[in-house]
Amino acid sequence: MSGFFSLAGKVAVVTGGSSGIGAAIVMRFRAAGAIVVIADRLAPPDEDGEFVRVDVSSEDEVSSALDAVVVKHGKLDLLVNNAGIQPLGVRFEDLTESVLRRTFDVNVNGTIWGIKHGSRLLSPGGRIVNLSSFVGLLGVPAGTAYAASKAAVAHLTKCAALELAPRAITVNAIAPGTILTPAVEGIPGNPEIPFAESRTPMGRLGTPAEVAAAAHFLCSDEASFITGVILPVDGGIAAGWERYDLTLPSEISSDGTWHDPES
Repeated sequence: MSGFFSLAGKVAVVTGGSSGIGAAIVMRFRAAGAIVVIADRLAPPDEDGEFVRVDVSSEDEVSSALDAVVVKHGKLDLLVNNAGIQPLGVRFEDLTESVLRRTFDVNVNGTIWGIKHGSRLLSPGGRIVNLSSFVGLLGVPAGTAYAASKAAVAHLTKCAALELAPRAITVNAIAPGTILTPAVEGIPGNPEIPFAESRTPMGRLGTPAEVAAAAHFLCSDEASFITGVILPVDGGIAAGWERYDLTLPSEISSDGTWHDPES
């Protein structure tokens, strides 16, 4: 892919790139001409490209993996902090220290280590894209650890954008809605699917490819003046309620005229 939105000659690292949204981002970036290294705990099933095993909750592993990419390729241009875990359905009464700690270690600390060591190595004009979530922007029941971790990712994105702006490094985040990843579709009769469809203004769930397209744009040269943005890719969920059944106020007549109530 050449011309607009080309990533030709760019070196990218995608954490959690072995499956789901991460795998779609890897595919999209490669189609746009980038050299992409997958950084994940598990190797992708059909990977013929570059892969480095890393647990993003470990600062040492993240630092070593990114250093190795620069040693091999001479630079780092793009970093997508996508790796995460999703313990939804956990209410406060069910929350344990183990679940809370692991969720923040992966989702929050993993993003922090990526930003810290990615920014150390990124070329001027580099790009960082973090993966937040619509539940990091909106309150949901049974979100607890996961929603809080994704809200933290959104705010960390803004902090990093301010710190790295003098080096022309942009830092943005994507907040997906419910996406048809293998983890979602792989649950027989998953009740989340019809529920999320009914609450999404566009009436359907998103695809990994649609999230990947947003990541592609944010990593392109065309997005060089966009930083600190949390971009919802959610079919309109973050825009507000899709229904709000109200009656016309008594002060408004049938012809649309406002009448102040009698004092």
